[in-house]
Amino acid sequence: MKTGIVYHDDYLKHRQVEHHPECPERLETTLEYFLKTGLTDQVEMINPGPAAVEALTRVHSKEHVEYIRCRSSQGKGKFSVIDSDTYICSETYDVALLAAGGVIAAGEAVWKGELDNCFALVRPPGHHASMNQATGFCYFDNTAVMIKHLQANQGLKKVFLFDWDAHAPNGTMGTFYSDPSVLNMSIHQDPRSFYPGHGFVDQIGEGAGKGYTINFPVPGGSGDADFIHFIDEFVMARVKKFKPDMIAVSAGQDSHRDDLISQLQVTDNGYALMTRRFMELADELCGGKLVLALEGGYNLKTLPITHHTITSTLLGVNDPEPAGGEVLDSTRQMMSELRNKLKASTIWPEAPEYGESADLEEGDRRCTPP
Repeated sequence: MKTGIVYHDDYLKHRQVEHHPECPERLETTLEYFLKTGLTDQVEMINPGPAAVEALTRVHSKEHVEYIRCRSSQGKGKFSVIDSDTYICSETYDVALLAAGGVIAAGEAVWKGELDNCFALVRPPGHHASMNQATGFCYFDNTAVMIKHLQANQGLKKVFLFDWDAHAPNGTMGTFYSDPSVLNMSIHQDPRSFYPGHGFVDQIGEGAGKGYTINFPVPGGSGDADFIHFIDEFVMARVKKFKPDMIAVSAGQDSHRDDLISQLQVTDNGYALMTRRFMELADELCGGKLVLALEGGYNLKTLPITHHTITSTLLGVNDPEPAGGEVLDSTRQMMSELRNKLKASTIWPEAPEYGESADLEEGDRRCTPP
């Protein structure tokens, strides 16, 4: 298994205000832990370059890109305020270009077969950034930029994109809301009382993309069993019907049980299980092509260990245990609600309904081990 890690020292240059959770130490502590454990010797380290403005404007307006550039250039050591959570310093624009470039580099290396899989350890994150708005610590949607870049330049056609961050990816959702070439699924904390206030079960896309956006909001307290239940009983069968050319994961570890920014209860083993599931899907459907890009995750004590667990799983040297805990009744109810919503909208007619996965042919259920 040939696994890559994207990282650049300049990712540490972007800063928010003091004591902000999205801080350089998120990556600094991770790399220190990787070096301490010898993990960097087992992976291919990729030092990326910045994304071209042309790549950004496939997702964002030219005005938005120029706005971030101008606000950053005017910083001169001071912070500009985008909103109450999102600030710009003089290095923000250049580092945000480098973050998008890092995910592009990961996607290109995997798509060309230079790597089996890759984890892009980039910052700032991106999945809340929309066509014309920076928000939620995000400036440019790194993963969406990567997908559009590969579609425009490398012949990539269909992508399955999964987001396990605690927050719904409102920016990414908007980008692909009418696009049937991207099956965009997210499991996240219930947005009725949690940022960004989007990501409801009835937000399923529109036009040609109707049914290709799937939101699975879960209440605080949901953990490994709920996440894996959703993947095993809903996601797997539909991705197999979709037959993507690549799988991408917006990997936000703020759904971790020790991350105080959410009330979700995912463990390191839960992230390993999800990673393994998507490796199996990628092996079966698209030659193992799997790209992970860092989004959230803010507990500096646990985050390096979680990243180590995910990367070890990508390398094939970590064997996760079965998910612990019981599936919540609310998860089963949400699954039924989602199934009914899709059925009522007469979309995904060729995909199995919830509960039918056990009736698939053995060949359809079998996954090749990584």
